Amino acid sequence: MAVEKDDWIAYLASGCGLGSLPQAPGTWGSLGALPLWFLLGWLSNGWYLLLVILFSGAAVWIADEAGTLFKVIDSPVIVIDEIAGLMLALVGVPLSLGNAVAAFLLFRFFDIVKPFPADWCEANLPGGYGVVFDDLAAGIMTWVVMQIFFV
Repeated sequence: MAVEKDDWIAYLASGCGLGSLPQAPGTWGSLGALPLWFLLGWLSNGWYLLLVILFSGAAVWIADEAGTLFKVIDSPVIVIDEIAGLMLALVGVPLSLGNAVAAFLLFRFFDIVKPFPADWCEANLPGGYGVVFDDLAAGIMTWVVMQIFFV
């Protein structure tokens, strides 16, 4: 039996199923970024950032397709945006459990509170762009705090 495109979109948008877990799908999705960081964090900052940019571009397309599939632009099941945002927050951050915890907590704070420009991105950008770019904004805010206090 062949796997349909819609099945792949739903699977990837949900962070390989993390967005389908009960309670706080954004938190589960954010946790999904950490194994990727531990796997890819040994790369140079340039290569890691390039992968994050490529991942984020794919996330915009996947989130847009998933919004159409789920008939909700930013369904709670879609957590690929949280993964992209936290991965961005971890560019150049040394691999350690303490840094992972700090970045995770900061990112969740910025993602939930949505200070400007995250709130603007969510409210004004269409489809997958709005879904992903608010999390990228939260990731940048997290990155700034990480660079000041933890790197």
